[in-house]
Amino acid sequence: MEQQDQVDLLQDVNEEANYMDPAPRGLRLVNHIVDQVVIGVAINGVKSIIAFSSKTEAYKNSLFFREDLAGLQFSLLVSLGTLLLYYTVFEATTNGRTIGKMLTGTTAITQDGSPFTFKHAFLRTLCRFIPLEPFSTFGYLPWHDSITKTAVVKKTW
Repeated sequence: MEQQDQVDLLQDVNEEANYMDPAPRGLRLVNHIVDQVVIGVAINGVKSIIAFSSKTEAYKNSLFFREDLAGLQFSLLVSLGTLLLYYTVFEATTNGRTIGKMLTGTTAITQDGSPFTFKHAFLRTLCRFIPLEPFSTFGYLPWHDSITKTAVVKKTW
C-alpha cells in the first residue's frame, strides 16, 4: 500500500513537471506580427521574381501589376501559396518554430507530448485559412491549436 502511494506521488510530480502553460497572448501577438512581416516580404519577393522573369514586353504589363481579375487571382494564389509554404516548412523543419517564435523563444508542441511532425505543421497551417480564425485568439486556444491538439509554449529546453 505504502509503495503504491509513493508510485502515485512520483507519477503526479512527473506529470506536473511535464505540464507547460501556453505562451501569453502578448508573446503570440509578437510572433504573429513578425511572421506577417516576413511573409509580406516573401510574397513581394516571389511576385517580383515572377514579374521580372515574365515573358511580357514590359515588366509593368505582367500579372503583378495588373488591376483586373486575373491580376487579383494571381496575387491571391501567390499569397496563399507563400503563406502555406512558410508556416508548413518552417514549423515542420524546426520542430514547431517560425521566425517569430524563434525571436520570442516560443515553440509549438503537441498537447499529448508526442513529437511535432510535418502533419501537425501542415494541419496548423490549413486551419489558419478558416474564415474568422484570427478571432479565435480571444478564446483559450486559437483554432489552429485546439483543432490540431497543439499549443504554443515558452521554450525552456
